[in-house]
Amino acid sequence: MGIFLVGVISVVWASEVGRSDVAWTLGFLISSVFIIVMMVHSRIARGIRRRKVYVTIKSRHLARLRRSWKDLPYSGADEADLDHPFEADLDLYGAKSLHHLIDTAFSREGSERLHQWLVQMEPDPEATLWRQRLIGDLIPLTGFRDRVSLLTSLVLPAEGGQFRGQVLLDWLRAHKTDGRFKMVLVMLSVLAVLTPLLLTLKLISVIELGWWTYSLGAYIIFYLVNFRLYAHLFDEAEHLYEQFEIVMPVFGLIESFQFRRDSTLAEVAAPLKKRGALPSRFAKRVMRLAMAASAQRNDVFRIVANLIMPWELLFAYLLERTKSDLANILPEWLEALQVLEAGSSLATFAGLNPDYTFPQFVKSDTHSGMLSCVEMGHPLLAREECVVNDFKIDGLQHLDLVTGSNMSGKSTFLRTVGINLALANSGGPVHARAMQVIPLRLYTCIRVADSVNDGISFFYAEVRRLKKMLSELEAGSSFPLLYFIDEVFRGTNNRERLIGSRELLHQMSALNGSGMVSTHDLDLTKLADEMAGVTNYHFREHIEGREMHFDYKLHPGPSPTTNALKIMELEGLISENRTPRTVR
Repeated sequence: MGIFLVGVISVVWASEVGRSDVAWTLGFLISSVFIIVMMVHSRIARGIRRRKVYVTIKSRHLARLRRSWKDLPYSGADEADLDHPFEADLDLYGAKSLHHLIDTAFSREGSERLHQWLVQMEPDPEATLWRQRLIGDLIPLTGFRDRVSLLTSLVLPAEGGQFRGQVLLDWLRAHKTDGRFKMVLVMLSVLAVLTPLLLTLKLISVIELGWWTYSLGAYIIFYLVNFRLYAHLFDEAEHLYEQFEIVMPVFGLIESFQFRRDSTLAEVAAPLKKRGALPSRFAKRVMRLAMAASAQRNDVFRIVANLIMPWELLFAYLLERTKSDLANILPEWLEALQVLEAGSSLATFAGLNPDYTFPQFVKSDTHSGMLSCVEMGHPLLAREECVVNDFKIDGLQHLDLVTGSNMSGKSTFLRTVGINLALANSGGPVHARAMQVIPLRLYTCIRVADSVNDGISFFYAEVRRLKKMLSELEAGSSFPLLYFIDEVFRGTNNRERLIGSRELLHQMSALNGSGMVSTHDLDLTKLADEMAGVTNYHFREHIEGREMHFDYKLHPGPSPTTNALKIMELEGLISENRTPRTVR
């Protein structure tokens, strides 16, 4: 603004004193300085914005490290599927979930691909190992991953918004080229050439009649009659350009980035590096079409251009051709992008937690047992709150009973084992110093909810869930099932709960799998004396003064203590000096 004001005053002053040569010189110099300063200013402004975005990216990484959920954006549009065998129980999807913690994808489909990996029900050892290799390739490329986040954050329309590749693909496929397009374009092109030719022949007196006027009239009428073929040109070209502008920076980065040739990452990026179908070439085509289509917004140029040649019809035809080509090749690009985004999310998670490890998968016919974990913790807990435990399951048809007082960590431990196994099946790192596991299916019965609208009680909902679990155990899968039950049959009375629990666990422990069951019923721990393969574990607490302390460490054997009455006393629900009463 200062340069502009000084320039105006200087030029006016020079003109007033009669020095027009000086005025022109000052005007040229100050205009040049103004343009240079404006360009530098714009570059600095862009740099400031990029650095603000980059700081936001790093701040979110810190929030992931600290498990600071309020600093991690979440749309809240989707919730966990309560009917899924383990998605909701293990906090794999939804607010404050594993997916919420890990997800760095900018496209809706990339985020959903990560979701699919985390909740896959049937193990696929080959796919899991392939993902481990992909994530391993991405872990060292911190700059590449952050640059993808930076580029997409700069072009996404709103905070928390996501690019939806499928919407673009559906739009491309929905717009089919009219079969008359080429015929109309050829006829108009012939008339466009014929008109100036006839006019030239008239001007040089080769012909006497003004045939060119008939040719021009036919051209105009035929053009207007076929208006619907090119009426959409500007709107569709602009829409395609806007969508391509969002995703093109990432496509361009992948296209130009030199991945190691023999890497899994290079295999994923291959569709974006095909010589005859590079995203950069399509980006140039889309940009040229958008520029040509802008003629529809300039009435003078539009009339002149369309009188000389079928301008809008020609570029509308080229737009349809481009859309058709993109509809064929875009699925490969989007597939590569989605896999890369899901892999990058898990690679960032691994990079932020270098003490996590990739599990070792072994064949189920080995003698190494079903599962062995060293210093395993829950990945959703902050480091200062997380207590790690060693744990193993020796083989099939094994049952681990976990007892302990209220709040001692029984349910959390079941979820710890389950969520790490879901991470393992996804190909990601687990919160453990070491893990060895055979390919396993998972099923949980931890969070059971009644339904007032459906007329389903808590107990009946639990029975239906356990029935589905039993069916999965009886299914003829080649992969064993590891099941988790938190407080089996908690919705009924003590006597029936004990009878039902004993019968159910007897039945389940003889099928194709192993299980972990938490319970308050200490009578269930006697199953270890009746059945082979049953192991008791427990969590402890100790009381200091009026405070209860938990160590959250897993100990062998049944729980030696209970704390329900003590909690009631501490909260003032019952008297500390109570006297036993005889119930008649």
